[in-house]
Amino acid sequence: MLDRQQELAAAIRGQVLDRTHPEFELARAVFNGAIDRRPTVIVRPLDAADVAAAVDFARTSGLPLSVRGGAHNVAGHGVCDDGVMIDLRLMREVRVDPGEQIAEAGGGATWNDFDPACQRHSLATPGGTFGTTGVGGLTLGGGLGHLMGRHGLTLDNLLQAEVVTAGGDIVLADEQTNGELFWGLRGGGGNFGVVTRFVFRVHELPPITGGLLVYDFDHARAVLRAAGDAAAGAPDELTIFFLLGRDRATGQRVAAMSVCWTGSSEDARSRLESLRSLPGRLVDGVRPMSYLQLQGIFGEIPFGLRHYWKSHFVTGLPDELVDFVVEHYARRASPRGTVLIEPLQGSATRVPDDATAFANRYAAFNLSCMSIWEAADEDDAQVAWAREFGEGIQPYSTRGGGYLNYMARDEPLERVEAAFGAEKFARLRELKRAYDPGNLFRQNQNIPPAE
Repeated sequence: MLDRQQELAAAIRGQVLDRTHPEFELARAVFNGAIDRRPTVIVRPLDAADVAAAVDFARTSGLPLSVRGGAHNVAGHGVCDDGVMIDLRLMREVRVDPGEQIAEAGGGATWNDFDPACQRHSLATPGGTFGTTGVGGLTLGGGLGHLMGRHGLTLDNLLQAEVVTAGGDIVLADEQTNGELFWGLRGGGGNFGVVTRFVFRVHELPPITGGLLVYDFDHARAVLRAAGDAAAGAPDELTIFFLLGRDRATGQRVAAMSVCWTGSSEDARSRLESLRSLPGRLVDGVRPMSYLQLQGIFGEIPFGLRHYWKSHFVTGLPDELVDFVVEHYARRASPRGTVLIEPLQGSATRVPDDATAFANRYAAFNLSCMSIWEAADEDDAQVAWAREFGEGIQPYSTRGGGYLNYMARDEPLERVEAAFGAEKFARLRELKRAYDPGNLFRQNQNIPPAE
């Protein structure tokens, strides 16, 4: 094996790190500190040819393979045990063509790389709300963000992808070329290859009014109900995320909502003013701001904390569901962790369901519980809290599956299938058989190839 690793190192322009390398321990770390896996070798490619060499090495050596982009995936899929980890962090370049309104991003780019490059030209595309999130993982699983009402999901703005397949081929996928692969990439996660380059449509943005509204937790039920009402049927220019969490300064439980308003309609203005007038308001941080300021309103979650998340797409927020969500969060003693409610609205809901592999775009909300903690001796209790939440909201789920990007490391195949529905899942399995019949790309929410 050592000889083969040396051959790989000689064949690529990038780096090959084995377990003796001084950067190995840092390189294998991912966002979720509960994930502790040790690959045999870490490959840091510089281009698609390097990625193809690493894929060939893993396949012909019979080794597991994982792909690290931003490493923000809560399941820790970017790192594997005793296999090959492809670390794309040296492929983070972003190129913007303001005339054509397109932007290209390398497979390892994060939104901290992408958004500023686009904003230099007053352009943007819907992206993640945490800057350290990888562009690739978010796009391949969906992409819920502040601009989805106006411009859809992140994957709805993908124009083309450069992909290294399980066979080591480098192919392009778009609506005209390898169209079925392009369909599957948009929502099917990392099941079909390593995407080494993404090409997005980017958009000019009107002035933004945005920020956080924060309320006393005693009013959480009324706040969630009002936010749900305001989000339902909201005009495309207004996107509202709402959550239960802790005030960063005081540590007290609060209810909060983020606002992104990119228009001037009286409908949006009225909805926003109704939220501002709710009782128990502690903070009104909604004001004119740049898109980069809006993208930073949630701050950052440090790498290395321990995570376990559960989510379901739901059709609405009936009173009994709101009661359960508030009561369950009220029992949380840990100073970290949150409940996040993201609406699916506007442009994101007008894309035909069969246009992409992503499912659930016609749900009303993505309802997620994010258990976050520091100490390993709390693992059982923290995981149990999140699972109880998932079980409690299950009866309100659209399909019984969740959002691929938020799924935990122990999700059963049945829940992965439920995330797509039987028809789409069968189509994805056929696509998997065509591009990865040996299931080399299985370090993900896996879609097994059709038999």
